[in-house]
Amino acid sequence: MRTFPILLLITLLTSPLTAQDPTQLDVLNEKTVRKYTEVVDNGRIPQKLQVLHNQLSARDEIVRLKTVQALALVGGPMAALVLRRSIDDDLERSAAVRSMAAKGLGDIGGRQALETLGLALTDKDVTVRINTVEALRWAGTVFAVPFIQEALRNDRNLGVKLKAVHMLRKIGTQFSTQPLQEALMNDADLGVRRASADALGEIGKKERQVASMLGEALVNEGNSSIRLEIVKSLGLVREKAGLPYLAAAMNDRDLTVRMRATEIYGRVLGLQ
Repeated sequence: MRTFPILLLITLLTSPLTAQDPTQLDVLNEKTVRKYTEVVDNGRIPQKLQVLHNQLSARDEIVRLKTVQALALVGGPMAALVLRRSIDDDLERSAAVRSMAAKGLGDIGGRQALETLGLALTDKDVTVRINTVEALRWAGTVFAVPFIQEALRNDRNLGVKLKAVHMLRKIGTQFSTQPLQEALMNDADLGVRRASADALGEIGKKERQVASMLGEALVNEGNSSIRLEIVKSLGLVREKAGLPYLAAAMNDRDLTVRMRATEIYGRVLGLQ
């Protein structure tokens, strides 16, 4: 996992995505497909793995499921690449097999597993996409953040987005904070914004710069229930940088927000 290019991490975290231009994920997926095709066409799969690769095309779904499990036990970059046959919905018709492949890639871990999992972020089956986001966390920890952010930014399903927020919270490092701040400030869904605020509060117990992120979101948030969640999260962070934002929230037009901001301001101030 240490060999995962850090420039890709930074690029995916900071580059705006547009509908007209191919995303970084599209480029990476094309690279993965090309790499798999070259390996298969040139007979570069080791003989012992070739037997399992052949079984990925078996007629019976149960055989394909067992083959995916076997490849996960074998592990390594080549097994992760070979599992492209099972996780790509252009090649594998069974959602159960694709979900199993996602889990197996999460167990294998490493750069190739991350790149192969990227193919499933656009799977037509919601359950597969949810399982893929969870597997990404296990496959690459902080290096999975750009892939998880892709799901958080671009997936239209609320369940996938909430799973992405949850996985970023589980990763829980400074690399998780920027995608969560982006979701808190920009996502149209109240549930996603609420979950992002809560996740930032939890991460902020260790990453103190989160206080300013939450404060910026508080200033710009139009929904009182989300403002209340942000105030609660500032109480978890307990950083003095949050005090000016809490002071401003004492004048919020919503009574509940004013009450909670006053309470938390005193709590945070008392800890300084």
